Amino acid sequence: MFNAANKFLAATLAVAALSACTSEAERRAAAAEDLRSQAESMVAAGNYDSAMSLLDSIDSAYREQTEVRRNSLATRAAAIEGNTLQLIGPAEERLARAQLRTDSLSAMFIHVDGPRGLEGYNVAKELAGKDVTAATGIQPRLDSEGYLSIAAVVKGKNIGLNSLSVTTSRGTIQTEPQGSDRVVNSEGTELASFRQEEVADVLQALAEASATTAKMHLDGSKGSVEIKLTPDMRTALVRSWEYAMALQELRAAHIERERLERVLHTARDHRANAPLPAND
Repeated sequence: MFNAANKFLAATLAVAALSACTSEAERRAAAAEDLRSQAESMVAAGNYDSAMSLLDSIDSAYREQTEVRRNSLATRAAAIEGNTLQLIGPAEERLARAQLRTDSLSAMFIHVDGPRGLEGYNVAKELAGKDVTAATGIQPRLDSEGYLSIAAVVKGKNIGLNSLSVTTSRGTIQTEPQGSDRVVNSEGTELASFRQEEVADVLQALAEASATTAKMHLDGSKGSVEIKLTPDMRTALVRSWEYAMALQELRAAHIERERLERVLHTARDHRANAPLPAND
C-alpha cells in the first residue's frame, strides 16, 4: 500500500514537472515570437536600429528558440536593407563633395617625373620647375596615392637634420626627431624626407596661422636653419596638405559607398532566400 502510494505521488510529481517544463518552453517561445513580431513592426515603420536590437536580444536571450530565430532571418535582412538604403544617400553626397573638392584642387598641381626607376610625384604649381636640391629649403610632394611627404634639404651645412618645425603665435610644433638612417649626406648637403603622418600637426598649425607670423625651421642635433617661408612656399605647403586630405577623403568616400553597396546586395540576397513565418 505504501509503495503504491509512493509510486502514485512520484507519477503525479513527474506529470506536474513535465507540465511546468512544457509551460515554460511555451512561454519562452511566445516571448521570443513577440519580440520578433515587434521587430517586424519596427522595420515596417522604418525604425531599423531598434529592430536590430530586438533581434539581437532574441539571439542572446532565447538561443534555444531556433524556430523563432530562423523566422527572424527575413526580418533582420529587411532591417539591414532599410538601414543601408538610409545610409547610401548621405554616402553619395559625401562622395560628390569629395570629388568636387579634389577636382578643384587638382588643377593647381603638376606632375613631375621621377628619376629613372623612381616614381614621379605631384607638386603645387607655385613650385613648378624649382630644384629642391639647389638651396636649403623644402618641397611638399604628393605620390600617386595622394599621400604627402616633404623633401628637405640643408645645403652646405651639417646640422644633423632630423626634424621640421613651425612657430606661430600659438607656439612651436615640431616633428618627432627621426633616425640618422633617414638622412642622406652628399657633398656637404643633408637630404631627408618627412612622411605625412610625421608632418600632419606642423602643416595643420601652418594652415591655421597668420601668413605674417609663421616661421619654419629645419632642425637637427647640431643646430637649426630657418626656411624662407615665401608666399608661394606657404601657399604650396597649405594647398598640398589640403589636396592630400581631399584625396584621402575621396578614397574613404569611395570605399564607404562600395561597402554599402555590398551590404545592400547581401541583405537583399538573404531576404530573398530567408524563410518567412507565413510559410511555416
